[in-house]
Amino acid sequence: MFLVVPLNTPNGVNPLNRVLAKLIDLLLVFLLAILLPYPIGPVCGFIYSILGDGLDFRGQAGASLGKRLLRLQVVHTLEKRPAGWKDSLLRNAPVGVATFFAIIPIWGWLIAVLIGLPLMFIEVYLILTVETGHRLGDVMADTEVVEVLKDSSV
Repeated sequence: MFLVVPLNTPNGVNPLNRVLAKLIDLLLVFLLAILLPYPIGPVCGFIYSILGDGLDFRGQAGASLGKRLLRLQVVHTLEKRPAGWKDSLLRNAPVGVATFFAIIPIWGWLIAVLIGLPLMFIEVYLILTVETGHRLGDVMADTEVVEVLKDSSV
């Protein structure tokens, strides 16, 4: 059985761009965890992993660093506004569970991998297979990822 990756979801976003944006964000979480002293680094990484989609970079609200680089934005589906802190917390709770355990050396890292990898695979699978492109976190927070207009400043 082959998984056919749709070029775009109904809202016009390429699912591979969403995955790439998340990988950029996870790289930032990892860098924070190893570059800053323990426990400050892992805690900062955890906070970014759950609140990153609620950031406001120079007027582009609702975009983590990875989403901003790929010109994506998280919006609340019902209110049609950029995602805020609460939306980010709800939509990133599944990922946050894994990054929380990563704060604890050795055993926590093992738990993070055992929980985090399956959760990530499920989230990517949902992005690729659900017609609307919503993942579990999007359903939990009533959010969706959209492309930022090309004339917006990055």
